[in-house]
Amino acid sequence: MAVAALCYIPWLLALIAAPPWAEPGSGGGETRISEAWGILLVLLFGIPLWLALGGLVMVAWRKGFAPPGWGAASALLYPLAAVATFAAARTYLVWPGGWSILVPALLPPLLAFYGLCLRVPTLTGGRMRLLPGLALCVTGLVALAAIPFASIDPLGYPVRLASEQRRWDAAFARRDAKLQEAALQWEQDIRRLGPESPLAAWLDYVNGSAGSELLHQQALEGARAARNRQADAVALLDNGQILRLAELSQFALTVTPALCMAYNQALSRLATTDQPFESEIGKQLELQVPNAEFLLAGRCDLTSGLGAAERRLRKVAAVNPGDEHWLQLAAALDALLRRHGKTNSNAG
Repeated sequence: MAVAALCYIPWLLALIAAPPWAEPGSGGGETRISEAWGILLVLLFGIPLWLALGGLVMVAWRKGFAPPGWGAASALLYPLAAVATFAAARTYLVWPGGWSILVPALLPPLLAFYGLCLRVPTLTGGRMRLLPGLALCVTGLVALAAIPFASIDPLGYPVRLASEQRRWDAAFARRDAKLQEAALQWEQDIRRLGPESPLAAWLDYVNGSAGSELLHQQALEGARAARNRQADAVALLDNGQILRLAELSQFALTVTPALCMAYNQALSRLATTDQPFESEIGKQLELQVPNAEFLLAGRCDLTSGLGAAERRLRKVAAVNPGDEHWLQLAAALDALLRRHGKTNSNAG
């Protein structure tokens, strides 16, 4: 009884969630995979559920307080209920939202109730003596209902599908409206920023807008006018937020030893990260090339940072042997590093 009770709810929920709301046979690969996972969960909980129900019915027949006729009837109704459940579940998986779901939803509780009645003497005598027989009768009727439901559910599916699609459209419309409202509010909030705002506040807009947008240009101008941008940039680099500073060269910063050291260390950390997606690391390093050129022009020593980036890009190229872009970028960084060393040598 405990096994049946524990398996029934997840089994029924998995059955309800398994079928895709689409025209039969029109789902793509993801739909079929999702449906397959749903069916797997149905079987995972359904098999122990029906084994437990079978054991419950058998124990009630042999050790319960039932007349012999009820035991014989339950022996016939149990396989009938199992077959009806399978057939109704099949119908519901193809034509979701129909009446067929009532068959697998009602048959397990009815069989469990029948088995429980036979184990309790007070439920098989007196005024309650008809309850087990009534449970068997209802079980038979529900099992037989799988036959007409198999014809009724396909006929009403187009109406149910259209209703479900309208519900989806309304939900998506509400979601889009909220997103649009949040986006408009976000764009309006930039007006609250000013020269005293931290550089990080401006970066939310610099990185959150496209380069061609007026908002992006406004954010860049605000970042250039931020009074504490120099110290903020160094602090962000020290905190490992180099990815937020992809446009650092556009912030009208002064190339100072503190900025050079912070950027060099941040670039080294980025190039030596243990993130497994090499192509993503390559893209992140490529975004830093203008920043490196800007700082090298200010005579920063980026030897360790650029060296680590060049070595990581060669690793990226090894993982993507058919893509010459990464080798070319690594070679460009190496040339940039060599020019930087030569410039320092000449300056010395």
